[in-house]
Amino acid sequence: MEWKTYKKAVPALIVILTLLFVGMSGMFAPISMANAKELGPNVVVGKVLSIQTNAWRRGTIEVKSNHTGRIYTFYVGSRTDYYPYRYPYIGETIRVHYVNDRGYLKATRVEIR
Repeated sequence: MEWKTYKKAVPALIVILTLLFVGMSGMFAPISMANAKELGPNVVVGKVLSIQTNAWRRGTIEVKSNHTGRIYTFYVGSRTDYYPYRYPYIGETIRVHYVNDRGYLKATRVEIR
């Protein structure tokens, strides 16, 4: 074949390779985004920074996430279940299951690991 036919094929080949490369990089983007999130929806695993409760079992727990490093403030109350049945200590690793109630993260279950 002559060089002229290859000259016409080179731009088309470049476009095809570019689209293929962009498509593959888009395929791996969800994996990197998943690494930046927590374990699952409404679940955080991290270390207890502070815990404040009163006589009516209401208060807050601050947790620093092991996965993202973010600090979360969870509201606890009489409906919060603890496993085992005790409050966590500062520095302990816990798993918190929560619901987002109008911007307030309310802990429903606290598992001490």
